[in-house]
Amino acid sequence: MEKNKKNIAFLVGRVSIKGGISRVTSIITDELCKTGLYNIHVISYHPAEKGGYHWNSDIKFHNLLTARKSMKKGIIPATINLTKVIKNNKIDILVATGHIVGPLCAIAKIFTKMKLLYWSHSSFFGEKHFSKSFNEKFTSLISNEVITLTKADEVNYLKYTKAKKVENIYNPIDKNLLVKENLYDVNSKKIISVGRLTKSKQFNLLIDVAEIIFKENDEYILDIYGTGECESTLAMQIDNANLNNRIFLKGHVSDIYSKYKEYSMLVMTSEYEGFPMSLLEGMANKLPLVSFNVPTGPNEIITNNINGNLIDPFNVEDMAKSILDLINDSEKRIAYSSANENLIQEFSIENVITKWVKVLNN
Repeated sequence: MEKNKKNIAFLVGRVSIKGGISRVTSIITDELCKTGLYNIHVISYHPAEKGGYHWNSDIKFHNLLTARKSMKKGIIPATINLTKVIKNNKIDILVATGHIVGPLCAIAKIFTKMKLLYWSHSSFFGEKHFSKSFNEKFTSLISNEVITLTKADEVNYLKYTKAKKVENIYNPIDKNLLVKENLYDVNSKKIISVGRLTKSKQFNLLIDVAEIIFKENDEYILDIYGTGECESTLAMQIDNANLNNRIFLKGHVSDIYSKYKEYSMLVMTSEYEGFPMSLLEGMANKLPLVSFNVPTGPNEIITNNINGNLIDPFNVEDMAKSILDLINDSEKRIAYSSANENLIQEFSIENVITKWVKVLNN
Protein backbone atom coordinates (compact mmCIF):
# COMPACT_ATOMS: atom_id res chain seq x y z
CA MET A 1 0.00 0.00 0.00
CA GLU A 2 1.38 3.37 -1.03
CA LYS A 3 1.66 5.93 1.76
CA ASN A 4 0.87 9.03 -0.29
CA LYS A 5 -2.56 7.77 -1.33
CA LYS A 6 -5.83 8.14 0.54
CA ASN A 7 -6.86 4.98 2.38
CA ILE A 8 -10.49 4.13 1.59
CA ALA A 9 -12.38 1.28 3.26
CA PHE A 10 -15.76 -0.22 2.36
CA LEU A 11 -17.58 -2.12 5.11
CA VAL A 12 -20.05 -4.74 3.87
CA GLY A 13 -22.24 -7.11 5.84
CA ARG A 14 -20.46 -9.99 4.16
CA VAL A 15 -18.14 -10.42 1.22
CA SER A 16 -20.55 -12.81 -0.48
CA ILE A 17 -20.81 -14.89 -3.64
CA LYS A 18 -24.44 -13.87 -4.18
CA GLY A 19 -25.26 -10.55 -2.51
CA GLY A 20 -26.11 -7.51 -4.61
CA ILE A 21 -24.16 -5.18 -2.30
CA SER A 22 -21.06 -7.35 -2.69
CA ARG A 23 -21.45 -7.35 -6.44
CA VAL A 24 -21.68 -3.58 -6.86
CA THR A 25 -18.98 -2.98 -4.22
CA SER A 26 -16.65 -5.27 -6.16
CA ILE A 27 -17.29 -3.26 -9.32
CA ILE A 28 -16.78 0.15 -7.65
CA THR A 29 -13.65 -0.88 -5.71
CA ASP A 30 -12.12 -2.48 -8.80
CA GLU A 31 -12.49 0.74 -10.75
CA LEU A 32 -11.25 2.89 -7.86
CA CYS A 33 -8.12 0.72 -7.67
CA LYS A 34 -7.54 1.28 -11.38
CA THR A 35 -7.53 5.06 -10.93
CA GLY A 36 -4.30 4.73 -8.95
CA LEU A 37 -5.52 7.37 -6.50
CA TYR A 38 -6.34 5.23 -3.47
CA ASN A 39 -5.41 2.28 -1.28
CA ILE A 40 -8.63 0.27 -1.09
CA HIS A 41 -9.68 -1.94 1.83
CA VAL A 42 -12.81 -4.11 2.04
CA ILE A 43 -14.02 -5.02 5.53
CA SER A 44 -16.53 -7.85 6.06
CA TYR A 45 -18.69 -7.93 9.21
CA HIS A 46 -19.31 -11.67 8.84
CA PRO A 47 -16.45 -13.92 7.69
CA ALA A 48 -16.02 -13.54 3.93
CA GLU A 49 -17.06 -16.31 1.55
CA LYS A 50 -14.44 -17.65 -0.81
CA GLY A 51 -14.87 -17.17 -4.53
CA GLY A 52 -17.72 -15.14 -5.96
CA TYR A 53 -17.38 -11.84 -7.74
CA HIS A 54 -14.14 -10.48 -9.16
CA TRP A 55 -12.19 -8.43 -6.63
CA ASN A 56 -9.12 -6.44 -7.59
CA SER A 57 -5.92 -8.12 -6.39
CA ASP A 58 -4.68 -4.83 -4.89
CA ILE A 59 -7.52 -4.74 -2.33
CA LYS A 60 -6.69 -5.60 1.28
CA PHE A 61 -9.45 -7.62 3.02
CA HIS A 62 -10.38 -7.73 6.71
CA ASN A 63 -12.91 -9.78 8.71
CA LEU A 64 -14.40 -8.31 11.88
CA LEU A 65 -15.78 -11.59 13.28
CA THR A 66 -14.63 -15.20 13.10
CA ALA A 67 -18.18 -16.61 13.08
CA ARG A 68 -21.58 -15.34 11.95
CA LYS A 69 -23.47 -13.35 14.58
CA SER A 70 -26.46 -11.04 14.55
CA MET A 71 -25.59 -7.36 14.70
CA LYS A 72 -27.13 -7.21 18.17
CA LYS A 73 -24.73 -9.86 19.48
CA GLY A 74 -21.71 -8.91 17.42
CA ILE A 75 -21.69 -5.12 17.42
CA ILE A 76 -19.40 -4.70 20.48
CA PRO A 77 -16.55 -7.00 19.35
CA ALA A 78 -17.05 -5.80 15.75
CA THR A 79 -16.74 -2.16 16.82
CA ILE A 80 -13.52 -2.92 18.72
CA ASN A 81 -12.06 -4.76 15.71
CA LEU A 82 -13.28 -2.13 13.22
CA THR A 83 -11.61 0.61 15.27
CA LYS A 84 -8.36 -1.37 15.21
CA VAL A 85 -8.56 -1.85 11.43
CA ILE A 86 -9.20 1.88 10.92
CA LYS A 87 -6.30 2.96 13.16
CA ASN A 88 -3.79 0.30 12.06
CA ASN A 89 -4.40 1.03 8.37
CA LYS A 90 -4.83 4.80 8.80
CA ILE A 91 -8.20 4.75 7.04
CA ASP A 92 -9.13 8.24 5.84
CA ILE A 93 -12.66 7.46 4.65
CA LEU A 94 -14.94 4.58 5.63
CA VAL A 95 -17.91 3.76 3.39
CA ALA A 96 -20.83 2.05 5.16
CA THR A 97 -22.63 -0.05 2.56
CA GLY A 98 -26.25 -0.28 3.64
CA HIS A 99 -28.33 0.36 6.74
CA ILE A 100 -27.47 -2.90 8.51
CA VAL A 101 -23.80 -1.95 9.02
CA GLY A 102 -24.50 1.79 9.26
CA PRO A 103 -24.64 2.17 13.08
CA LEU A 104 -21.50 0.03 13.49
CA CYS A 105 -19.61 2.46 11.26
CA ALA A 106 -21.16 5.48 12.97
CA ILE A 107 -20.04 4.27 16.41
CA ALA A 108 -16.52 3.58 15.12
CA LYS A 109 -16.38 7.12 13.74
CA ILE A 110 -16.82 8.48 17.27
CA PHE A 111 -13.57 6.74 18.36
CA THR A 112 -11.51 7.61 15.27
CA LYS A 113 -10.62 10.57 13.08
CA MET A 114 -11.80 9.09 9.78
CA LYS A 115 -14.56 10.52 7.59
CA LEU A 116 -17.72 8.47 7.10
CA LEU A 117 -19.80 8.04 3.96
CA TYR A 118 -23.15 6.28 4.27
CA TRP A 119 -23.94 4.49 0.98
CA SER A 120 -27.65 3.68 1.12
CA HIS A 121 -28.63 0.50 -0.71
CA SER A 122 -32.37 0.33 -0.12
CA SER A 123 -35.37 2.53 -0.72
CA PHE A 124 -35.86 5.03 2.12
CA PHE A 125 -39.58 4.23 2.18
CA GLY A 126 -39.17 0.58 1.23
CA GLU A 127 -38.95 -1.92 4.07
CA LYS A 128 -41.15 -0.72 6.90
CA HIS A 129 -39.60 -1.62 10.23
CA PHE A 130 -38.22 0.43 13.10
CA SER A 131 -34.61 -0.80 13.02
CA LYS A 132 -34.13 0.14 9.35
CA SER A 133 -35.55 3.63 9.90
CA PHE A 134 -33.44 4.15 13.03
CA ASN A 135 -30.27 2.87 11.34
CA GLU A 136 -30.71 5.18 8.36
CA LYS A 137 -31.43 8.28 10.42
CA PHE A 138 -28.71 7.63 13.00
CA THR A 139 -26.05 6.83 10.40
CA SER A 140 -27.05 9.85 8.30
CA LEU A 141 -26.70 12.11 11.34
CA ILE A 142 -23.16 10.92 12.14
CA SER A 143 -21.93 10.63 8.53
CA ASN A 144 -20.11 13.36 6.65
CA GLU A 145 -22.14 12.58 3.54
CA VAL A 146 -24.88 10.23 2.32
CA ILE A 147 -24.80 8.58 -1.11
CA THR A 148 -28.17 7.48 -2.48
CA LEU A 149 -28.90 5.16 -5.39
CA THR A 150 -31.72 7.28 -6.81
CA LYS A 151 -32.67 10.92 -7.23
CA ALA A 152 -35.91 10.21 -5.36
CA ASP A 153 -34.02 9.08 -2.25
CA GLU A 154 -31.65 12.04 -2.50
CA VAL A 155 -34.74 14.19 -1.86
CA ASN A 156 -36.00 11.84 0.88
CA TYR A 157 -32.74 11.92 2.86
CA LEU A 158 -32.54 15.71 2.62
CA LYS A 159 -36.13 16.05 3.78
CA TYR A 160 -36.48 13.34 6.43
CA THR A 161 -33.02 13.02 8.01
CA LYS A 162 -30.43 15.37 9.49
CA ALA A 163 -27.82 14.39 6.90
CA LYS A 164 -25.21 17.11 6.38
CA LYS A 165 -24.87 16.45 2.67
CA VAL A 166 -26.62 14.07 0.24
CA GLU A 167 -25.72 13.11 -3.30
CA ASN A 168 -27.16 10.64 -5.79
CA ILE A 169 -24.76 8.26 -7.53
CA TYR A 170 -26.33 5.49 -9.56
CA ASN A 171 -25.07 1.95 -9.37
CA PRO A 172 -23.09 1.28 -12.56
CA ILE A 173 -23.87 -1.26 -15.19
CA ASP A 174 -21.11 -3.84 -15.35
CA LYS A 175 -18.94 -2.87 -18.32
CA ASN A 176 -18.67 -6.56 -19.21
CA LEU A 177 -22.31 -6.30 -20.26
CA LEU A 178 -21.69 -3.26 -22.44
CA VAL A 179 -18.88 -4.88 -24.42
CA LYS A 180 -21.11 -7.76 -25.45
CA GLU A 181 -22.56 -7.22 -28.91
CA ASN A 182 -25.88 -8.83 -28.09
CA LEU A 183 -28.47 -8.34 -30.80
CA TYR A 184 -32.09 -8.25 -29.72
CA ASP A 185 -33.89 -11.47 -30.66
CA VAL A 186 -37.27 -10.23 -31.83
CA ASN A 187 -38.37 -13.83 -32.43
CA SER A 188 -37.81 -14.95 -28.83
CA LYS A 189 -40.89 -16.34 -27.08
CA LYS A 190 -39.46 -16.13 -23.59
CA ILE A 191 -39.97 -13.63 -20.74
CA ILE A 192 -37.36 -13.25 -17.97
CA SER A 193 -37.58 -12.03 -14.39
CA VAL A 194 -34.63 -11.94 -11.96
CA GLY A 195 -34.43 -11.46 -8.21
CA ARG A 196 -34.41 -13.01 -4.77
CA LEU A 197 -37.47 -15.20 -4.18
CA THR A 198 -38.67 -13.11 -1.24
CA LYS A 199 -41.99 -11.56 -0.31
CA SER A 200 -41.00 -8.04 -1.38
CA LYS A 201 -40.23 -9.17 -4.96
CA GLN A 202 -43.88 -10.29 -5.34
CA PHE A 203 -43.24 -13.11 -7.81
CA ASN A 204 -46.68 -14.39 -6.76
CA LEU A 205 -48.14 -11.42 -8.63
CA LEU A 206 -45.95 -12.19 -11.63
CA ILE A 207 -47.41 -15.70 -11.71
CA ASP A 208 -50.91 -14.15 -11.61
CA VAL A 209 -49.89 -11.91 -14.53
CA ALA A 210 -48.53 -14.88 -16.46
CA GLU A 211 -51.73 -16.85 -15.89
CA ILE A 212 -53.70 -14.10 -17.65
CA ILE A 213 -51.17 -13.87 -20.49
CA PHE A 214 -51.05 -17.60 -21.12
CA LYS A 215 -54.83 -17.80 -21.47
CA GLU A 216 -54.45 -15.67 -24.61
CA ASN A 217 -51.03 -16.82 -25.79
CA ASP A 218 -49.92 -20.44 -26.12
CA GLU A 219 -46.36 -19.77 -27.32
CA TYR A 220 -44.55 -17.75 -24.64
CA ILE A 221 -42.93 -19.05 -21.45
CA LEU A 222 -41.70 -17.31 -18.28
CA ASP A 223 -38.33 -18.02 -16.62
CA ILE A 224 -37.69 -16.74 -13.08
CA TYR A 225 -34.04 -16.66 -11.89
CA GLY A 226 -33.22 -16.53 -8.19
CA THR A 227 -33.46 -18.38 -4.90
CA GLY A 228 -35.08 -17.54 -1.58
CA GLU A 229 -37.51 -18.48 1.14
CA CYS A 230 -40.59 -18.20 -1.11
CA GLU A 231 -39.38 -20.81 -3.60
CA SER A 232 -41.60 -23.68 -2.38
CA THR A 233 -44.66 -21.43 -2.12
CA LEU A 234 -44.15 -20.16 -5.67
CA ALA A 235 -43.63 -23.71 -6.96
CA MET A 236 -46.95 -24.69 -5.36
CA GLN A 237 -48.70 -21.67 -6.93
CA ILE A 238 -47.35 -22.63 -10.37
CA ASP A 239 -48.48 -26.22 -9.86
CA ASN A 240 -51.98 -25.18 -8.71
CA ALA A 241 -52.32 -23.01 -11.83
CA ASN A 242 -51.28 -25.98 -14.04
CA LEU A 243 -48.46 -23.88 -15.49
CA ASN A 244 -45.49 -26.19 -14.86
CA ASN A 245 -44.89 -26.30 -18.61
CA ARG A 246 -45.01 -22.49 -18.99
CA ILE A 247 -43.36 -21.03 -15.85
CA PHE A 248 -39.95 -22.25 -14.73
CA LEU A 249 -38.04 -21.48 -11.50
CA LYS A 250 -34.47 -21.52 -12.77
CA GLY A 251 -32.68 -21.00 -9.44
CA HIS A 252 -29.37 -19.17 -9.05
CA VAL A 253 -27.01 -19.19 -12.02
CA SER A 254 -23.48 -17.80 -12.03
CA ASP A 255 -23.68 -16.81 -15.72
CA ILE A 256 -26.87 -14.73 -15.64
CA TYR A 257 -25.29 -12.15 -17.98
CA SER A 258 -25.21 -14.75 -20.76
CA LYS A 259 -28.90 -15.59 -20.32
CA TYR A 260 -30.55 -12.23 -21.05
CA LYS A 261 -29.97 -12.40 -24.80
CA GLU A 262 -32.32 -15.39 -25.02
CA TYR A 263 -35.37 -13.36 -23.98
CA SER A 264 -38.01 -11.14 -25.52
CA MET A 265 -38.52 -8.81 -22.50
CA LEU A 266 -37.82 -8.42 -18.78
CA VAL A 267 -40.59 -8.01 -16.20
CA MET A 268 -40.34 -6.85 -12.57
CA THR A 269 -43.15 -6.97 -9.98
CA SER A 270 -41.34 -5.77 -6.81
CA GLU A 271 -43.16 -4.02 -3.97
CA TYR A 272 -40.21 -1.62 -3.70
CA GLU A 273 -36.57 -1.43 -4.80
CA GLY A 274 -33.35 0.31 -3.78
CA PHE A 275 -32.00 0.40 -7.28
CA PRO A 276 -33.09 -2.54 -9.46
CA MET A 277 -29.95 -3.94 -11.06
CA SER A 278 -31.95 -6.55 -12.98
CA LEU A 279 -33.70 -3.74 -14.89
CA LEU A 280 -30.34 -2.18 -15.63
CA GLU A 281 -28.95 -5.51 -16.83
CA GLY A 282 -32.03 -6.03 -19.00
CA MET A 283 -31.54 -2.54 -20.42
CA ALA A 284 -27.88 -3.28 -21.23
CA ASN A 285 -29.06 -6.38 -23.10
CA LYS A 286 -31.53 -4.26 -25.08
CA LEU A 287 -34.62 -5.93 -23.61
CA PRO A 288 -37.93 -4.06 -23.45
CA LEU A 289 -38.74 -3.52 -19.76
CA VAL A 290 -42.03 -3.78 -17.86
CA SER A 291 -42.30 -2.91 -14.16
CA PHE A 292 -44.67 -1.62 -11.52
CA ASN A 293 -43.92 2.07 -10.97
CA VAL A 294 -42.79 1.65 -7.36
CA PRO A 295 -40.40 3.72 -5.24
CA THR A 296 -37.57 3.84 -5.97
CA GLY A 297 -35.70 3.13 -9.17
CA PRO A 298 -37.93 1.82 -11.97
CA ASN A 299 -38.94 5.27 -13.23
CA GLU A 300 -35.27 6.36 -13.28
CA ILE A 301 -34.40 3.43 -15.57
CA ILE A 302 -37.59 3.05 -17.59
CA THR A 303 -38.77 6.00 -19.66
CA ASN A 304 -42.44 5.12 -20.11
CA ASN A 305 -43.40 4.19 -23.67
CA ILE A 306 -39.79 4.74 -24.81
CA ASN A 307 -37.80 1.74 -23.58
CA GLY A 308 -40.49 0.06 -21.54
CA ASN A 309 -43.79 0.35 -19.69
CA LEU A 310 -44.43 1.55 -16.14
CA ILE A 311 -47.58 0.06 -14.57
CA ASP A 312 -49.58 1.42 -11.64
CA PRO A 313 -48.74 -0.65 -8.52
CA PHE A 314 -49.97 -3.43 -8.25
CA ASN A 315 -52.41 -3.74 -11.12
CA VAL A 316 -52.07 -7.32 -12.35
CA GLU A 317 -54.58 -6.87 -15.18
CA ASP A 318 -52.85 -3.75 -16.55
CA MET A 319 -49.45 -5.42 -16.42
CA ALA A 320 -50.79 -8.45 -18.27
CA LYS A 321 -52.36 -6.19 -20.91
CA SER A 322 -49.09 -4.25 -21.30
CA ILE A 323 -47.11 -7.45 -21.82
CA LEU A 324 -49.65 -8.82 -24.27
CA ASP A 325 -49.47 -5.57 -26.25
CA LEU A 326 -45.69 -5.99 -26.51
CA ILE A 327 -46.04 -9.66 -27.45
CA ASN A 328 -48.40 -8.69 -30.28
CA ASP A 329 -46.38 -5.69 -31.50
CA SER A 330 -42.89 -6.64 -32.68
CA GLU A 331 -42.20 -3.11 -33.98
CA LYS A 332 -42.78 -1.64 -30.53
CA ARG A 333 -40.45 -4.24 -28.97
CA ILE A 334 -37.75 -3.34 -31.51
CA ALA A 335 -38.23 0.39 -30.81
CA TYR A 336 -37.95 -0.16 -27.04
CA SER A 337 -34.87 -2.31 -27.57
CA SER A 338 -33.18 0.35 -29.69
CA ALA A 339 -33.93 3.12 -27.18
CA ASN A 340 -32.02 1.26 -24.46
CA GLU A 341 -28.73 1.67 -26.28
CA ASN A 342 -28.75 5.45 -25.76
CA LEU A 343 -30.33 5.51 -22.30
CA ILE A 344 -27.79 3.10 -20.79
CA GLN A 345 -24.93 5.62 -21.04
CA GLU A 346 -26.05 7.49 -17.92
CA PHE A 347 -25.24 4.34 -15.92
CA SER A 348 -21.81 3.72 -17.45
CA ILE A 349 -18.97 2.90 -15.06
CA GLU A 350 -16.98 5.90 -16.35
CA ASN A 351 -19.78 8.29 -15.41
CA VAL A 352 -20.31 6.68 -12.01
CA ILE A 353 -16.62 6.51 -11.04
CA THR A 354 -16.12 10.18 -11.95
CA LYS A 355 -18.77 11.02 -9.34
CA TRP A 356 -17.23 8.70 -6.72
CA VAL A 357 -13.77 10.23 -7.21
CA LYS A 358 -15.23 13.71 -6.82
CA VAL A 359 -16.90 12.75 -3.53
CA LEU A 360 -13.83 10.96 -2.13
CA ASN A 361 -11.50 13.80 -3.05
CA ASN A 362 -13.74 16.43 -1.47
